[in-house]
Amino acid sequence: MQILTSIHGRKLGLGPNGELIVPSGVVMLGEDGSQLAVGTSGTMVRQFDDFIGPTLSTQWAVTAGSDSPAGGAINAANGGTLRLTTGDSNASLAADGIQVEGGLNWKAANGSLVFETRLLISAVTAVQLYAGFTDQTAALEMPVTLTTATFSTVATDAVGFLFDTNATTKTIRLVGVANDVDATMQDSGNAWAAATYIKLRVEVSTTGVATFYINGTPVGTSMSGAVTPTIALTPVIAARSLAANSKTVDIDYIDVMSTRV
Repeated sequence: MQILTSIHGRKLGLGPNGELIVPSGVVMLGEDGSQLAVGTSGTMVRQFDDFIGPTLSTQWAVTAGSDSPAGGAINAANGGTLRLTTGDSNASLAADGIQVEGGLNWKAANGSLVFETRLLISAVTAVQLYAGFTDQTAALEMPVTLTTATFSTVATDAVGFLFDTNATTKTIRLVGVANDVDATMQDSGNAWAAATYIKLRVEVSTTGVATFYINGTPVGTSMSGAVTPTIALTPVIAARSLAANSKTVDIDYIDVMSTRV
């Protein structure tokens, strides 16, 4: 571990993948200022990437469909963004999908589990996008989809945000599934303008209850049964074009936090 000193004289540590490890006694606050639960060790772990530099860190993997450009492109000219580009064959997720994922290192049971990202989509027509946690890294997968008013969950355990223009109402949805049992999905009521950044954040309690925020404002209500607390999860952002033209997703940052116990 690399030991650093903050401007306030506090000792901080960097783990082997550059993740921030905050010592015991430091309290993490939720988006609304409330104190999140701290595990028995009191040690907070944070994985933050602002995508600054010439190449993507090895803590991330990009899985692309057969018609999507392999890998993700770091766009340093924009102050550090990761660009995902979908395919344009209008065929299937296997052809046109793309996702960035981390490792299966995170469990709600450990306490204070948070996923946050700031990202934009080049177009908000004929597109699917999911951002949050899911339970696998082996395959290109859209954890949840929405057709008209019917949700379909592919993941066994996942919690996050879904924007799917196959829906009758083109708004951002709050979704969760725990041990293959769907939580009560919610409509945030928030639309998404093309090429406009949105900040998405989900906080998950040790009992698998999720709280969602868009641009710092709480949306929906607390979602019980959002995910199985003991299942290992990975942060993921997945996208697919639903038309014969490609879409780009620019990710400003990904921030994941939890208590390590």
